[in-house]
Amino acid sequence: MSSRFDAARSRVDATVGAVTRLTGLPPVVVGVAVVTVLSLSLRLAALGNRVAHFDEGRVAYWIVRYAETGEFHYRYIIHGPLVQHVNRLVFQTVGRSDVTMRAVTATFGGLLPASVLLVRRRLRPVETVLAAGFLAVNPVLVYYSRFFRSSILVAGFMLVSLFCLVRAFDDGRPVFLHGAAVAAALGFGAKENAVVYLLCYAGAGALLLDYHLLNPPTAATGTDVVRDRLARLRATVTGSTGRRRVGYWTGHAAVAAGLVGLVTLFLFAPRDPNGLGLWSSLADPSRLPTLVDTTVADIRRGMEYWFGHSASTKCNKDNLIAGYVCFLERTLGVLWRFALPLVGAAVVGFLAERYATARPRPLVMLASYWGFVSVLGYPLGTDIFGAWITVNALVPLAIPAAVGLGVVVRGVGREWGGKRQETTPLRAAVVAFVVVLLIAQTATAVGTGVYTNPTADSNELVQYAQPTDDFRPAIRDLSAVAPATDGTDVLFYGSELVVDGAGGGPIPVCTVMVRTLPLHWYVQVAGATGDCARNTTALDEAVAAGPPPVVVVHEDRAGRVADRLPGYESSTYRLRTVGRPVTFFVDPDAVGNATRTDRVPPS
Repeated sequence: MSSRFDAARSRVDATVGAVTRLTGLPPVVVGVAVVTVLSLSLRLAALGNRVAHFDEGRVAYWIVRYAETGEFHYRYIIHGPLVQHVNRLVFQTVGRSDVTMRAVTATFGGLLPASVLLVRRRLRPVETVLAAGFLAVNPVLVYYSRFFRSSILVAGFMLVSLFCLVRAFDDGRPVFLHGAAVAAALGFGAKENAVVYLLCYAGAGALLLDYHLLNPPTAATGTDVVRDRLARLRATVTGSTGRRRVGYWTGHAAVAAGLVGLVTLFLFAPRDPNGLGLWSSLADPSRLPTLVDTTVADIRRGMEYWFGHSASTKCNKDNLIAGYVCFLERTLGVLWRFALPLVGAAVVGFLAERYATARPRPLVMLASYWGFVSVLGYPLGTDIFGAWITVNALVPLAIPAAVGLGVVVRGVGREWGGKRQETTPLRAAVVAFVVVLLIAQTATAVGTGVYTNPTADSNELVQYAQPTDDFRPAIRDLSAVAPATDGTDVLFYGSELVVDGAGGGPIPVCTVMVRTLPLHWYVQVAGATGDCARNTTALDEAVAAGPPPVVVVHEDRAGRVADRLPGYESSTYRLRTVGRPVTFFVDPDAVGNATRTDRVPPS
């Protein structure tokens, strides 16, 4: 056993050495680069296979409206505006599809492992590569990187922000302070819970300070540490060099604060071609104070909405405590099913760093506190359960997880650049068993949770607003007939789907959006026009005027439509995992006669 491990280790060392000589890059950079390529591959492969979730369809719909009208307002119900600005450019550049909708989050999530290089001097080389590996292959992170939500964006940007702060401290270079500011602002622009990350940093920092005071490196007591630091600070400030340095960093801190404000204003400020907007205000600076006031008020309303929900009852329970316990149980279930290797290794890493080393590394301890508190805290602060809340804990826990698995890896060999250790058959066998078990569990979870069953009811990663049925065959028919139809392409019928009093107008003006999403997105992708008929009278009038090639109706009313549309083919699909079936009626003659070459079906 040991000889096989030694041989495998030698082959890995030889390969890494060859790549290092060829590229001139350090081995740790090569290792992280390889992991990042794997990460991108996992996220971009078959990106359009899953039908759009309710939230994906809602956000994508409003982005298309923004692209078509140039009008934008911060809608806190769909979270931060970052994706709206970025995806608007994507849609205008490469078109609309499920793939292009998810491409930004997938690419960002795929590149996230590379961010660990920012703090590689705070970690051992093998730990750096392993941290990148956990960020690359964890099933939860892979799934939600392939999901058009901002969870992976806020977690990633806030992780990068922290890494930049660490790098600024280590290198003394203001550029990293500015990078931290921009990353934090982008994180807030992605999702409002970025402010919770700042609280986590503060809390973890307080715990680190407390440990430092209780375990001073040189002085006798924590009081001596404080007294010594204050004395050195006084001496620094009173000296001419110290004053210049304080002024230097104070200036850069002010620049960083300004960057946060400017990026936030750019992302959240309204765009209204016919009223108050960012570009019109820049053209007329006298309007800037009004623009800033309006933007701040919009942000305040969004924060009040989201954080106000954290005090409501949840999980169908009649009180906050019972709701919290329910959400916590579901959170732990997701972690057990899809993140056991990462969380288990993180526990080992935390224990090893905290109790088996003379001076625990601050980065490892901070990430541990941040991650474990997030596991316990986010079930309290969410209004509806989605497995995406675990992203907030798993991203920081990748750091102590790398430390924990690094302890195991060092049991069979040496680190790159370290001293070789003797490998015994028993040690090799134990480590091989652990590593194979971790790989098998991760691979199985990725395969079943991400690729083979991405919409199944039994998949804990699936939130109830995810359609379980793939209705895109009906949308492809709509895509075919839309260019050939002069009038209405798709008609929504019935009081279950149509707003009271509506009898016309574009989607979603006349539809009950919460009951018909994500159909709005797919109607846009098809380039189709829509109308509504709330009752049978309106339906009869629409049919008499010329039957639309596609009619969408709640399953309970399908019989009434079938009687009025003889020859139409029908298919029924569920728009939610909890039910809500709708029936599509499609005119086969219209589809057969339509020109299909000028329309690309949605992927």
